[in-house]
Amino acid sequence: MATEQFQHATFYLTKKQVNDIKELAKTNQISRSALVRMIIREYLARQDEEKK
Repeated sequence: MATEQFQHATFYLTKKQVNDIKELAKTNQISRSALVRMIIREYLARQDEEKK
């Protein structure tokens, strides 16, 4: 599997968002880091769409 490269970015999350991520990860039986990567990909994709 090829590795993906990301530009370094800082995302600040609220305590509620962190807890929501933990709960989603537990419910969907996925690691928190994998879930966060999915969220970031979705966010970046939306940003690209808005620029067009």
